[in-house]
Amino acid sequence: MNDISQASVTPDPELTARRDAYNVELRRRLVGLLREGRTEMAPGGVRFEEPGVYTDPVRFEEEHRALFLEYPTVAAFSTQMPNPGDVVVFDALGPSIVLTRNKQGRVNAFLNMCTHRAARIVDECGHRNRLNCRFHGWSFDLDGKLAGQPGADGFPGIDREQLGLIRVPVGEKYGLIFVKGIAGAEEIDVDAHLGDFAPMIAQLEIDKARPIKQSVIDADANWKYVYDTYYEGYHFASLHARTIGALAVSNVMSVRHFGPHIHMGMPRKEFTELVDKPESEWPVSEYGGLYLLFPNISLNIYGMPDGGQFVSMSRVYPGKTVGTSRTLQISARAAHSNPDLPDSRWEQLHDFIEHVVKTEDYSVSETGQNNLKYAPPGFRPVIGANELAIQHMHSEIERILADYRRRNAR
Repeated sequence: MNDISQASVTPDPELTARRDAYNVELRRRLVGLLREGRTEMAPGGVRFEEPGVYTDPVRFEEEHRALFLEYPTVAAFSTQMPNPGDVVVFDALGPSIVLTRNKQGRVNAFLNMCTHRAARIVDECGHRNRLNCRFHGWSFDLDGKLAGQPGADGFPGIDREQLGLIRVPVGEKYGLIFVKGIAGAEEIDVDAHLGDFAPMIAQLEIDKARPIKQSVIDADANWKYVYDTYYEGYHFASLHARTIGALAVSNVMSVRHFGPHIHMGMPRKEFTELVDKPESEWPVSEYGGLYLLFPNISLNIYGMPDGGQFVSMSRVYPGKTVGTSRTLQISARAAHSNPDLPDSRWEQLHDFIEHVVKTEDYSVSETGQNNLKYAPPGFRPVIGANELAIQHMHSEIERILADYRRRNAR
């Protein structure tokens, strides 16, 4: 996917130490929960306040605006476009967005539309010095400035300086490129967006992770119904009995809140062998858990038994209607992975996760979404106390929507 070799990046010793220390702490918490035979719990179970959380088209439009156009989201790993001239197209928000890395190495983000007649300019990711519109041949440089205008004498009185590409807010840090889906020249303050979660993301060293494989999953289910499946391990034993359930303990979770963001861990099956052992006898573990960036991004940090570090990012977006969604999945190998392992190991694990998500998690989401069409008026799903991460995520969505409604009240 890019020309960065694994040998060209070196893990940062300080970040490695922080990451290793946190992984030890995470495993200590999870083994403690196993020893006590419990999971972390919210004060109680709750019902959704609004019956149409997954089905109301008006609410769906509000969420799309407040959470996916006006709120920062991850458009790409930095390592998907490491070099000047690299271009990435990001279509998941509705408006098509094109990212460019200019000659100085800075990332720009623009609406993917020509300022002549609004035609789409770029269809594919790649490497180029100019963005060329195939409609009439207008071209733009990597900073969005109009560079070529065939038949320029046909546009007298129109200032060329005003015909540059339309910027959207963008920010890059910690190996992640954030954008908003609305016009604006602002730079996104990534640290302000992440808050106390920023050091957690920094220690992952995603800026050194090499992308290996990506895929797209379309589902006939609301984006929240789909994304809820990332937020709990309560379903592992029943839904994933032969897949994830064979690798991880069901209904045991450690959950930490960082503002709207969450870090969550579920104990791997081999952790059960540590319950009666002193910590001095525990083997090294690379398990990092799930880093959940509000409102729709899951970073899965998984240590392979033979020294591979798997970084998987799932981004769940609303589809064209309230009952549809689209998930973008990309997997990468961390810089500190065993260099002797072939990329095929990461490809296989990516395919495994895609299969589980598509045929198990999302199949249940789709049948549940269909059932909601026929549920009695006022039906409100229940979120258990053991599903505390889902409770937190939905409460944050309600907070954002309430603010959006206040700002747009007439």
